[in-house]
Amino acid sequence: MVNRLKKIIISLTLILTMIVPSFSAFGADPVYVKLNGVSIAYEDAQPQIMNQRAMVPFRKTAETLGATIEWNKETETATMIKGDRVVVHTMRTQIITVNGKAYTFDTPSAVIQDRTMMPVRMLSEALGNPVTWDNSTRTVNIVADEPTVVSIVPDKTTVNSGEKINIAVTTTSTTDRIKILDINENNSVIAEANTYSTNADGTRLFSIPWTPSVAKSTFKTLKAVPGNLTTYNESATAYKVCAISINGDIKPKITSFNADKRDVGRGDKVKLTIEANANTDRIRIDSSTKEKLVELTNYKLIDNDANRRVFETEVTMEDRGDIEFKAYPGNVSSGYESTYESLKITVGGTGSASSNDKLKINDTFILNDEIYVDETVNLIVKTSTDIDKIEVLDENDKIIDETRFASIKNGSEYIWEMDVDVKNSGRNRVYIVAYDKDKNTTKESLSFSASTYSNSDLAIINMEQRDIGAVSGDSVKFIIRTTGQAEYIKVFEGSSELTKVTSYSNDGSVREWEIKVNVTTSNKDSLKVVAYDKNERQVSSKLNVYLDSQASGKIYDYDLRTPEVYKNEYIRIDVFTNKAIKKVWIEDDNARLILKTSYDSVSGDEYTWEMKFPAEEVGSSIRYTIYAEDENGKKFDETFRVRVNN
Repeated sequence: MVNRLKKIIISLTLILTMIVPSFSAFGADPVYVKLNGVSIAYEDAQPQIMNQRAMVPFRKTAETLGATIEWNKETETATMIKGDRVVVHTMRTQIITVNGKAYTFDTPSAVIQDRTMMPVRMLSEALGNPVTWDNSTRTVNIVADEPTVVSIVPDKTTVNSGEKINIAVTTTSTTDRIKILDINENNSVIAEANTYSTNADGTRLFSIPWTPSVAKSTFKTLKAVPGNLTTYNESATAYKVCAISINGDIKPKITSFNADKRDVGRGDKVKLTIEANANTDRIRIDSSTKEKLVELTNYKLIDNDANRRVFETEVTMEDRGDIEFKAYPGNVSSGYESTYESLKITVGGTGSASSNDKLKINDTFILNDEIYVDETVNLIVKTSTDIDKIEVLDENDKIIDETRFASIKNGSEYIWEMDVDVKNSGRNRVYIVAYDKDKNTTKESLSFSASTYSNSDLAIINMEQRDIGAVSGDSVKFIIRTTGQAEYIKVFEGSSELTKVTSYSNDGSVREWEIKVNVTTSNKDSLKVVAYDKNERQVSSKLNVYLDSQASGKIYDYDLRTPEVYKNEYIRIDVFTNKAIKKVWIEDDNARLILKTSYDSVSGDEYTWEMKFPAEEVGSSIRYTIYAEDENGKKFDETFRVRVNN
């Protein structure tokens, strides 16, 4: 019996020896871990000795050493990132990789009481921190180099205000970021950087650009402070300083920019006067219609004051509209500044320099705000009434469009619609030449900027107003062209939706949409078109409108009294117009069917024209068009449909 009991005890002892790691996996005696002499406080899981190796809680230790951790639960693989180190380890193995290179340790990591434990030497050295063991105090000492600046060297120690310099900061390998402080301005931060290159000796080089800006000459003392992923090292042994002398107020500068006239006619000359400081020895003037219009290097002094240099030039105004001039100051050593002073000149009709006061181009403009290459835009030209012909020429004097028929003939001027095919991206210029019957001419130019578009983009590429003679209160027809990405379009007056259009023509890379909008003088400047794609993304463009200032004819409405007839029966329709309409007729797709030159009745300001004509074509939806013409020869139209049975 006694022998049997001994055998059972021996067997249990052997089993326990196999299950429990040697030297007590949970360790009766505590193990301490210090980072640069400061104890790391662990919570539930504690460091311990296992198989004569110090094991530490993995996550707490890695994060204390400044690493971020990514964990793959399926493979039980941890990826630790610290600066430019990427450390990878799969739990319960003896292998750890650092930046792709594998290292094998004699002890694997382990999971003890649901906590991942790693050999402290494996973990710490992989993250770049050496480890020592103090047996007398059972302490693991981890050494972490503090972020430290080795040197700070600006590429210039004497600079001008506004001049960009580069500051090179060399640091220890444990530095992940740098901030530059201005000691003279209460240690305010003037620059920060977290990108660097690694030198051959392992130090890191941060290159930091800085542009000082001061009103008066001064000295600056700059301090470079190093940091790691979590904090900056503000200790006196960690940072370095440098001194920089800054010369103030030496940049070329314009103090005034004026013109002798701000409102002129086409062909008039404008005198531009620019006053600048002593550091300015040249001026470049650009305009909104021409880059680098003129470059000035001659100047005179006011009252022999070197700080009051005056540059002057005279410019002939060729283009109509609000022309913006930009004056850039510069000098021979630094070139031109990016800053500028500007002024606007308004150029109206033909100026005083015109040789023919009667033969005039009064105005030219394009309604589209955005102009695209390979599109045709409408150019509207307003002239005096003695004009007999209009030509539009390109910069090579090649005719783009010409006509002898004005779209609108008002009492004091003609309005012409011209088509311009846009061929080039960037700045385009066309010339408008007007002829009278004796072939006398007047000429002016118009410039505009064009860009390209991609068929894969959602874009509004053109807008055409079909009725240039519209007056306030008219329902005006527009053709909107978009890329094929547009699914529908809307028109808004301010934030209020006026209409939505879902049908289009020319399906493919370009779609055309027809819209009608009631336009008045009060709402014409607040209209916009918005195009939407299938994902409800949107683009918008202002809907520019031309309204004729003179009253003109108008079709108010119509009343189709016979929406369904038999062949050869009369179709009857009443057309309601204003007084300015002088004749009304109806056409089908082939010919004019009826014409009337007098109305039948009047009610207030509404004139009724009673129209009837035989139905000659059979079909479920035969289209007819009502035409009306006013006393100025301006035409209006409306369409309707009738079912004609056989």
